[in-house]
Amino acid sequence: MHVIDGRRIAGGIEKKIAEEIAHDKPHVSTILVRGNEESELYAKLKEKACRRVGFESETIAFDEGATEKEILGEIKRLNDDREVHGIMVQLPMPGIDYGKVVNAIDPAKDVEGVHPFNMGMTLLNREFLVPCTPLAVIKILEHEGVEVRGKDVVIVNHSNIVGKPLAAMMLNRNATVSVCHVYTDDLMKYTGNADIIVSGAGVKGLITEKHVGEGSIVIDVGIVKEGEKVYGDVDFDSVKEKAGMITPVPGGVGPVTIACMLENSLRAYRGVAARSHRKN
Repeated sequence: MHVIDGRRIAGGIEKKIAEEIAHDKPHVSTILVRGNEESELYAKLKEKACRRVGFESETIAFDEGATEKEILGEIKRLNDDREVHGIMVQLPMPGIDYGKVVNAIDPAKDVEGVHPFNMGMTLLNREFLVPCTPLAVIKILEHEGVEVRGKDVVIVNHSNIVGKPLAAMMLNRNATVSVCHVYTDDLMKYTGNADIIVSGAGVKGLITEKHVGEGSIVIDVGIVKEGEKVYGDVDFDSVKEKAGMITPVPGGVGPVTIACMLENSLRAYRGVAARSHRKN
């Protein structure tokens, strides 16, 4: 059994990005509504990651009770600013229509890959800016030399930012995909025969050794915080005895997700810079 080191994979991606940008300075802006400690911490982690590779980064923080009009106005300003190459929106945003906010972002600056245009391009196998967590799963499998073509893949998550785009990306690579969720009867029936299981339900201990076949690959996308500790969907201690490969929580998918945000930001920077050059 092999425990996948997400921090090492992320470090490799960051090193490559830092070498590629040389003297260029991609600028990434994150919009945040104060009031959620985990959200603010995650925004700081993204800022630190940007600094590590030489990006310019800022978090634009609104006070609790910020209006949709204020958020949309800030997005318009960032869309129009030619010195800003990437825009992110940190959840949660209480009382604000997240879909409307995402739709307002310039697709070329959508480094989280969640704008309908970028989602559509991913679905059509024209991946460019794709959601960071699904991209992290693909990067991990590629790094570990796992060929997904022809494999049976079970995804336990059907959200718009994880399960659905990941299913599309797996299909783009010719895997056979089953998508499970809270309404799925007999989860074990699907996961027991899977070559690759990706779980992101946010339910501690959801995936046990009974759900996993011998030698399968288990990617844990779940995040469950209890007190000061963080857990995933997978009962790591029992599942590691059967899995061929497994990601831990923390230290698995999370660091790679942030690295994928940086990779998307570099793509966006090059696209926005090229567009600005054509206008000049």
